Amino acid sequence: MINSILATAVNDYLVRLFTNIQLPVQQFEDAERAKKNINEYIFSKINRKKFRRKQLSEKSQEAIQNKIKISVEAKNPIHFVVPFGGYKHFWNPSHPEPDWAELFHFRYITEYVLPILQMYNPGVIVEYVSEDLILPRMNNYPDEAIEKYISVFKSILDWYKTYVPKNLQFRFFRVSDRCDKEKIVQEVEALLPERKKTFIKLSDEAKLLELKRSNRSMYWKGKLDLSNLEDGQKQERIIESRLIELAYYDTEAKPEYLGNYLGEDDHICICFSFGLSPDNALDDLTLGSTFGSIVDYWIGRGVLEHVDGKFNPRIVSHNQYEEVLHNVERVKTSLIIPGKNLSEIEVIPPLF
Repeated sequence: MINSILATAVNDYLVRLFTNIQLPVQQFEDAERAKKNINEYIFSKINRKKFRRKQLSEKSQEAIQNKIKISVEAKNPIHFVVPFGGYKHFWNPSHPEPDWAELFHFRYITEYVLPILQMYNPGVIVEYVSEDLILPRMNNYPDEAIEKYISVFKSILDWYKTYVPKNLQFRFFRVSDRCDKEKIVQEVEALLPERKKTFIKLSDEAKLLELKRSNRSMYWKGKLDLSNLEDGQKQERIIESRLIELAYYDTEAKPEYLGNYLGEDDHICICFSFGLSPDNALDDLTLGSTFGSIVDYWIGRGVLEHVDGKFNPRIVSHNQYEEVLHNVERVKTSLIIPGKNLSEIEVIPPLF
């Protein structure tokens, strides 16, 4: 039986976390810095080590400072763009819908921008861009699983944004909303033969590095049942998945499709685990996914860590979840939030 004291404490915490979002107490030093130079103040808050997971290069710092300058001169909101997978990983019991990981992420991003909202009246835009259109071809995800995820993701975001400060805007669109999905997939297919020739020339070590994520991403019993493929065939399919991913990035960035939307003009691109990979050639701003976690919110599972009477929102990986599964307490939640995975929350002992 669930401890009623724990259940009450969990629900009190969640209600405060999501429905009582307050701007921070104004510090004299921050007020003076913002008054003296709002551009430098905003950049200092964007570049906070507490939230960053990778140091920005000088070139990227200059680029972000220029984007801030463009926004401030036009009296526009600071505009963050967040590309992401647009699905829930099949390992996750929450699949195909979002869970607390997505909500914890929204709250973390809100915490990240609160000091900017306080000192800069035009505020902030956080715009999510779902790159899900390539997933059925790349990782064998069923179309219906993706559609379900997107539908619930939007509903949860709509619920959450009613509680944020008025000068914080959350937006969302899918690449397929703005681009011809079939044409993109066709162009990706056309690039694969040359991509494969390049891949074959790599050293064994380089090949392993290229396939690190793809090895974990293939949904063998997804849109097609690929589970009976022989080991050699599975390896070829994993290689193909990685080549599709790289070809998709190049195709999406063409002017006739998304172009440079993720980083154009005043847009500041935020990434998560991608930012720590060699694929982050543009050195985009790399943040954690939520408080104390780096696992992508569409991959991991949202849980509450209970430490010395306090709660920490966590997004755990598959391995982390397996380690604590035997010691999970499930608490029914009082908040009425869309989706099947948010009527209760799992409480775990300290992770570390």
